[in-house]
Amino acid sequence: MLKKALIVDDLPFDAELTCRVLRSCDFAHEVVVVSDGEQALRELHKTHDYDVVLLDLALPKVDGFEVLKEISSKPFLSDIPVIVLSSSRNESDRVRTRVLGAGDFVEKAIDYAVFKADLTRALSLYGFGFA
Repeated sequence: MLKKALIVDDLPFDAELTCRVLRSCDFAHEVVVVSDGEQALRELHKTHDYDVVLLDLALPKVDGFEVLKEISSKPFLSDIPVIVLSSSRNESDRVRTRVLGAGDFVEKAIDYAVFKADLTRALSLYGFGFA
């Protein structure tokens, strides 16, 4: 089963770590990476067949909160699960993302193993299997 993920992150290193976790999936998938919220919204309006969006909050042009608002307000996008990936340790950010429709919030950990475990757990809720 082919799965399609959209990674929205302005930091290439963080986007690559997220791709690495996705590559550990035990089935085929397609990954599209964009570096700002404006590009993410363009991509989602153009192609809304994503199985999951992995969204950073601190983005140029349009921040992650605005992207979440747009996704949740459009019937053709609101069924796409969104997992927020953020270095924010602020509890109000977690609550705000949930209110705006995010399915989960994963902290970008300095330790790759911790990040991978947390993201793997979140992805498994949406049918992404891992080897």
